[in-house]
Amino acid sequence: MLAHVDEAVVACDADWAITFASPSVRPMLGYDPEAVVGRSLVDFLHPDEVEELLESLLRWAGRPGAPRGQVQRVRNAGGDWVPLRYDTVTGAAAEPLGSIIITLREDSAVYAQRADALQRLVGEERIVELASIFAAVDADGFDDALDEALVLLSGLEWVTRLSIWRSEPLRVVLLASWEAAVNQPGGELSASVRLESSWMMRRLAQLEEVHIASVDHLPDDCAMERELFGSWGVHSVLAVPMYRAGAFNGLVMAESTFAGGGLGAGQIVALRAAANIVSAALVRHDVEVELARRARSDVLTGLPNRWAFADALASATEDVASLRSPGVGVAMVDIDRFKMVNDALGHGAGDRLLGDIATRLAGAVPPESMIARLGGDELLLLHPVAATLDDAVAATREVLAALEPPFEVGGHPVALTASAGVVHSGAGDAAGFVADPEELLRRAHLAMYRAKERGGDQLEIDDEAARASVSQRLRREAELRAAVEGDGLVVHYQAEWDLLSGRIIGAEALARWEHPVDGLLAAGEFIPMAEECGVVVPLGERVLEDACAALGRWRAAGLADDFVLRVNVSALQLRRDGLVARLQAVLREAHVPADALCVELTESTLLADPERSVAVLEELRALGVGLAIDDFGTGFSSMLYLKRLPLTSIKVDRAFVMGLPDDTRDRAIVGSTVELASALGVSITAEGVEDLRQRDALVAMGCTRAQGFLLSEPESDADFTRRLDLAATDPAA
Repeated sequence: MLAHVDEAVVACDADWAITFASPSVRPMLGYDPEAVVGRSLVDFLHPDEVEELLESLLRWAGRPGAPRGQVQRVRNAGGDWVPLRYDTVTGAAAEPLGSIIITLREDSAVYAQRADALQRLVGEERIVELASIFAAVDADGFDDALDEALVLLSGLEWVTRLSIWRSEPLRVVLLASWEAAVNQPGGELSASVRLESSWMMRRLAQLEEVHIASVDHLPDDCAMERELFGSWGVHSVLAVPMYRAGAFNGLVMAESTFAGGGLGAGQIVALRAAANIVSAALVRHDVEVELARRARSDVLTGLPNRWAFADALASATEDVASLRSPGVGVAMVDIDRFKMVNDALGHGAGDRLLGDIATRLAGAVPPESMIARLGGDELLLLHPVAATLDDAVAATREVLAALEPPFEVGGHPVALTASAGVVHSGAGDAAGFVADPEELLRRAHLAMYRAKERGGDQLEIDDEAARASVSQRLRREAELRAAVEGDGLVVHYQAEWDLLSGRIIGAEALARWEHPVDGLLAAGEFIPMAEECGVVVPLGERVLEDACAALGRWRAAGLADDFVLRVNVSALQLRRDGLVARLQAVLREAHVPADALCVELTESTLLADPERSVAVLEELRALGVGLAIDDFGTGFSSMLYLKRLPLTSIKVDRAFVMGLPDDTRDRAIVGSTVELASALGVSITAEGVEDLRQRDALVAMGCTRAQGFLLSEPESDADFTRRLDLAATDPAA
């Protein structure tokens, strides 16, 4: 804060090394303050005077008070010796900056006019005390610091009232005041003055100091000042502007009711120092308040964030526990399918839409309630005085109703719904009062999750049985995530056979989960969950890497020279940037040629983003990777994909194989698919062959490639390697 007084201020440690230099050092001596710090004070003092000065300072070190008003020659940046008057502060008052604080000012006639005020303000260490008040104060203690600062300045002669004001758009607002009549800070502060209505405030806003020697002699256009000061019995006024970056920031004002004595040059020195120190403190306070607001606000939406919500929820539960509130309701809200909307619109438009959602919902929140953003598209509602669960549900529905009108994004209407989970806790609840805020949030989350599971656009309430079910599901998801990240996933291989020769011509890589309790789980038992909880992409990459590594080993051992490995790719993998480059890297690392790999996709995968799917698959095919539609015939656009995609293979779904040879419809579908594949020049493989009659029917229709339990079951890497090794040494096996 000492950086903002008019005089040059320098602080030193016990070894005379300069620890601080105020900005006023530059105009007074020509030095860059930052360049001065670290140098010895002795470097700047006249050789004939330095010994006497240092002895004097040492004599006062560690004791209150110090020499003041003496003259010392100081070298300026141009090399000239400049006579300056100095005051010093030592002892505890100097500790914020060093062992000794020295205040320097020009040795001129002005000093004589200000000597008394300087002696009171600097000699009594008030500048340092004033700065110390604000040095460590936090945002919560700022108002008390203002009051303390005014009390510190209250010893100025003739002053009967002191006040600090801050500027706001078009007006100034009273922050703090002190009155001699009660010798303490003023009461409740509410006064404000419009700049346009006050001659004095307009001058201060232009950064002019105002000295009214007598209110009785004010100009005619000062009616407001005459009336205001007259009502207070004020005789003379001194006001000094505060400024920030050259702009008006407020003012410090002293008033006197003494007609015999007036405010003048002596007091203005004190006010000027106070104005500069308080202005700097006010700037810092504003920054701290804004940082605190940001720490508790969501940057994107402007809503309170999860930390602010947590504090409010903790306070609400305490109110219920102490019977100050009948109950508390919490709702967790998730915008349905927002990720899909965000991906379609682009993240910039998605962020703007989320901001619009927050604004609309915030406008619908009841006065006693609170809305906050948890993260992503999840929001939180707090109903701190909800007497019953029905009250909490009704308040939540009232907020969610604001989503019903479509939003406009890029000139197009976008309809949105939300899923919500509501929990209530009150002393009268049958299940008892839940005092733990984290437990309330957990229950609201589980109820919201259940609403999502039921298709969205639902509001679910906390229910013990349903909570247990959802908890089990979430635990299962956590276990799956841990398995993907660790060693819980393995790859099994099901052989693809040539039905005519009996040879293995390929294999399909199948993910398996080695669950520590439930044992080995097939893909159908966890892949849908992996897609929902967002781990299907790393899971798919893991299968691809392990399968290609195995194929590389088999090829190196001469076990799979004419062998095609099939690997399934999910819709999320297909949409993810870098799939082609990643696949190239995996093949290169495993020393596997591209034509030894076939990527299998379901029709639902292709439907997720048809245009992007076609583009990516064309890139893969250009590398030489084979492409197959898995479960052919179970989707809605099979013929279209046969036309648009560079396919190399079709896999007939087991649903059409199981009825062979007796079901005439199955025979017709499989037979026509075989003919279609032949006409298109792509291979065809039948899935789910489980008995000899099915195998014979397929061969009769011209489908000679197949998978199924009749031929072989999925096997571990080790077992499948042994099968390949046996086939290589004994083809008849």
